[in-house]
Parts: sequence; structure tokens; C-alpha cells
Amino acid sequence: MLNTDRFSRWVFRLLPIFYVMGFLFHLIDATFPVMLSMTPLTIVATAVIGFLPDVVAKHQRLLLWAGVTFLCTFLLEVIGVATGWIFGGYVYGNTLGFSILGVPVLIGINWTLIIMGSVSLMKRVANHRTFVALGTAVVTVVFDWIMEPVAIALDYWTWSGGSIPVQNYIAWFLIAYAFTRLYETMQLKSSSTIPSLIVIIQAVFFLLLRLFVI
Repeated sequence: MLNTDRFSRWVFRLLPIFYVMGFLFHLIDATFPVMLSMTPLTIVATAVIGFLPDVVAKHQRLLLWAGVTFLCTFLLEVIGVATGWIFGGYVYGNTLGFSILGVPVLIGINWTLIIMGSVSLMKRVANHRTFVALGTAVVTVVFDWIMEPVAIALDYWTWSGGSIPVQNYIAWFLIAYAFTRLYETMQLKSSSTIPSLIVIIQAVFFLLLRLFVI
């Protein structure tokens, strides 16, 4: 049986180092292509680390929420890519790996992890469901704002108009709000603080790339 407390302590020690190394290797021309090719593996490994304590603890209702969130956000992305109605006109590049209907499968996973981590952060400062949902939505929008220029530069996706539409941020806010309300309505609680750590680390990682790479 996994000792989740010990596991979390090691993650808090090692994951920041891993992302710092990733940032530094993005700065080196010789290793930059390797970093791009490793992006899908990095997302999968980070997601496994983030969800593992709840899997081990058999938090079935939380994992049900995660499954529903994954499927719904992935479907919204499929509709968004096909129509441009939700986020605006955009297409995914090759960096994020295997795609279905033009959408990398990892996108739904990342949506779920970012929302879950942002909820964990907000629940430290707010108790009311509405405040938690609103705060989580704001955190995810800020996260996306930090990430967007980097994602475009690294060929995660490309906007058809050449600029990031305000519609995209509105969609991020509404989607994060909706699934946080579901999380709160189901009265869920993760057994781990790792997802909140992941949100912070990834935000800092993308901010550094935004400042020093693109």
C-alpha cells in the first residue's frame, strides 16, 4: 500500500526540481526539440502523480467527477475545434501527441487536473461554494493567460485569427466554474495537496518560458 504522506513529501521535493530542469533544457538549442517531444509524457506523468493518492485511497466519487470532467471538457474541445463556437477558432499542433477528432487526448486530462488543483487552492481561503467556484474560475483563467503565448510558440495550438480571443477566457471561466460547482455539490475533497502544487509549478514554469523563451 502506498504511503501517501511520504509520497506527497517526495513529490513536493522532487517535482519542482523536475520542472526547473525542464525550463533550463528549453533554453538550450540542443535539448529544446527533446523537451517538445517529451511534453506528452510529462503531462501524463504529472497527471499520474496528481491523481495517484486519490486512486490509492479509493475516492470513487472524486474519481467519478474526474472522469465526467475529462469526458465533458474533451467533448467541448472537440466541438470548439470543429466549430469555433466555444473558445474561438483554433487548431491543435503536434506537440501534445495523440489526437481524436483533432483534439489531443491529454487536453481533457489537463483540464481536469488544473480545475482540481485550483479548487484545492481556493478551498484554503474560502468555504462558501460560490466563492470557491468563482475563485477557481479566476485562477484557471489566469493560468490560461500565462500559458497561452507559450502554448502558441511551442505549437500546442494556433489561433486562426493570429490573436487570442476574449471568448477563450470567458469559456475557460465558465467551464471551470461549472465543474467546480459540480465538485462542491458532490462535497468532494482530495486526499492530496499535490494537484494544487502542480497548478502552482506549471504556472511558474509557463511564466518563466514566457519571459525567457518566447
